[in-house]
Amino acid sequence: MIRAVIFDMDGVIVESEHIHIEAEQQTMLKHGVHISAEELHTYTGTTAEFMFTELIKNHKLNTTFERMFNEKEEILFKLLEKETMPTKGVIELLKKLKQKGMKLAIASSSHRKLIEYVLRRLDIGRLFDFVVSAEDITHSKPHPEILLKSARGLRVKPVQCLVVEDAKLGIEAAKRAGMKVIGYRNPNSGDQDLSRADMIVYDFSELSVEEMLA
Repeated sequence: MIRAVIFDMDGVIVESEHIHIEAEQQTMLKHGVHISAEELHTYTGTTAEFMFTELIKNHKLNTTFERMFNEKEEILFKLLEKETMPTKGVIELLKKLKQKGMKLAIASSSHRKLIEYVLRRLDIGRLFDFVVSAEDITHSKPHPEILLKSARGLRVKPVQCLVVEDAKLGIEAAKRAGMKVIGYRNPNSGDQDLSRADMIVYDFSELSVEEMLA
């Protein structure tokens, strides 16, 4: 029986994947690199540290993760000030899950500052019982650490958890954690392989809680 639902944040709760991509492209351009959205989408679901460390190595950049992270963050928050929108139907879905007595968590590879910003802007912080951010983990998705830590924080077993993800790496993490997973097909998240998900949805407003938890 499902007792808890663990949500990814970017691309699942908030329409921010395209904003992350734009901020990352602008950051890379500062270092003389024109990078495609397709290349950046391969890192969807990973931590900033993992992504920038890989990009620095692959593009032979003379910089540090810390510098690139700070540059991206400055750009990202300016973009988010102009546009912070929830994904269609997700807030109503969260409220219905709470009414059903579900425990809810966020398991996001984003940093806590960004998670708290989004929760505040969307006014949904009260709906979540537990939050795990990039600062709280050692291993990036597809490692299951972030989801197992969420389950422990919610005081439920992994088998009692349902994960909602928009990225291939997040779905892989859920499978490794022994959890059921719903793949959310978000066009802004790139051409993600969601084939290992137990269910794929295209619109949260058309997903019933009963169908979700079955």
